[in-house]
This record gives sequence, C-alpha cells and structure tokens, in this order.
Amino acid sequence: MTAHSQTMTLPRRRRGASVEGELKIHGDHSTLDAIAQLAKAMAGVPGAEGVTRAIAERFRRGGSDLERELRLIDLLMPTSSTMSRAATLQVRRNAVAREAGLAEFGAFTSAELASARGSRAKNPHTTTSRWLGDGLVFAVDTPAGRLFPAFQFVQGTPRPVIAKVLAALAGQLRGWEILLWFTGSSGYLDGARPVDRLVSAPDDVVAAAAYQASLSED
Repeated sequence: MTAHSQTMTLPRRRRGASVEGELKIHGDHSTLDAIAQLAKAMAGVPGAEGVTRAIAERFRRGGSDLERELRLIDLLMPTSSTMSRAATLQVRRNAVAREAGLAEFGAFTSAELASARGSRAKNPHTTTSRWLGDGLVFAVDTPAGRLFPAFQFVQGTPRPVIAKVLAALAGQLRGWEILLWFTGSSGYLDGARPVDRLVSAPDDVVAAAAYQASLSED
C-alpha cells in the first residue's frame, strides 16, 4: 500500500533571545489536518504551542502508519475529566479494532485495485471515486492515505453484496464504522461476523445490515 506523504511545518517559536527551528512532519493530509486543527483550536491558550509540538514530535518518531495513527488517537483523546472511563476505553478498543481489521483482511489503494483489474488508466482514483459515489464500496482514511478494505473485492472488482449492504445500512455508518461493523460480532447473525458470511450467506449479511440501520434510527 502506497503512502501519499505530505509535509507540514510548525512555525518557529521564540525562547528568550533565540529562535527554535521549525519542526517538519511527514504524513498523510488527514493526519496533518488533525494536528493543524489542534494547533488552531488551542491558539492563545498558555502552553498550547508546546503541547502541539510535543504531539507532533511524538508522531514523527517512527513506527508503522497504523501505529502512528493509534498514537495520535491516544494523544488527542479527551482527558478523564471530560470523558467517562467507559467511553475512553471504548474509543481505545475501536482504535485497536481498526488496526486488527486492516491487518487481518488487508486493504488496497486505488492504484493497487487498478493493477488487480489490469487497468492502465492514468488516474486510478477516478474509478474508485465513482465506486464510492455510487455506493458500491466504502473506504477508510489512514495516515497511508485512503484505503479500501480488501474483503470488498474479487480481482479488484467490487462484490455485488457490498453495494446491497451499504444501501441497507442507509447511511447510518461511515468509513471506519462500517469496517468495525463488518469485522465485529453480530447478534443478528448469532454472534458471527458479517465479513465471514459475505460468500456463504450474503443475503443474511444484507438483512443484518438492515437490522443495524433500524437500531441506529431508534
């Protein structure tokens, strides 16, 4: 999976008579946007610039893209004073589940899907953007760029059942929420994961998605 790296530069900071150097961070635009938004939101708060720079520095230190994302999620987590312990644990569980879902099933970039189809199109993003717009597939945004969970495809082409599932979900879930639904236990399926029934019982998966949508509407 190919990362589309960009660079963000935090502004210089004065300490006494000296000026500290700029801090450059390489990463996907979605992650850099999160850091930039944090810096903007904390503007004017005493000590805020140091906090933002510390977060950026820790993110820059290395590790896999998913490890970086998990680290960033953890650093940006609300404190216990603003979020209950149960809610905090759930967010962390979701972060781990995200990593596990992609690690177990894999994911493709637009270019990798084009290669799997044997396409030689100059802009592979055109096709995947159309698929997304037509509700044929879903994607997740990661520090490595936009990725498409691999269980949606056969030889680079969307499974027809995915469009039916997404339609049944009626827009109630998005991105990572859809991935977690597919890879999580479903009470409607007697504890089985929807992803494990895509081939053997696709109609049951669609029905489970409709049931999930009905719960979200309550």
